[in-house]
Amino acid sequence: MKLRKNSSYEIIDDALDYKQFENVKNYICSSSFSWYFQNTVAYLDGHSELVKEPLTELQQIYNDMYIHTIYADHLLNTTHEVWETIEPIINMLKIKSLIRIKVNSYPRTSEIIHHKNHFDFPFEHKGALFYVNDCDGLTVLEDGTEIENVANRLLLFDASKSHHSTTTTNKSRRLNINFNYF
Repeated sequence: MKLRKNSSYEIIDDALDYKQFENVKNYICSSSFSWYFQNTVAYLDGHSELVKEPLTELQQIYNDMYIHTIYADHLLNTTHEVWETIEPIINMLKIKSLIRIKVNSYPRTSEIIHHKNHFDFPFEHKGALFYVNDCDGLTVLEDGTEIENVANRLLLFDASKSHHSTTTTNKSRRLNINFNYF
């Protein structure tokens, strides 16, 4: 496990041991893992006090993704098998109260598309992104810091602050697991 710390975020490379990581990756990448279409990646115009700019033409075209919601609204929204698969990550986070967990799948595009800035929830809370695969996609934080999508990397940050995701150009999809918690 390699740790890099900054005042606004923390990166843990090789977050899980090899066997645990392969278990998570293989399960999420399997053909039996369920995906659900979501027609927005970030807020629609006028949907957030934080971001008032309209979507660019490319953001409008590529403003969709597939997700798998694991936990939201105080409910487990998946199988116990999925929960058990990601439990090693949950245990690392020392969660006091869980808000949401979802798996994100962003499509490959011919050029990197930066999605619209957003915050996950409009109150202070912790966020964690666990990167499932290597690709040229990014997470861009409020100060412009670009975090590369590196497999088995865990990014810890304040998800109530402005940030955004991107697509990927060098893999069929960009995969990460998004945790929001206290």
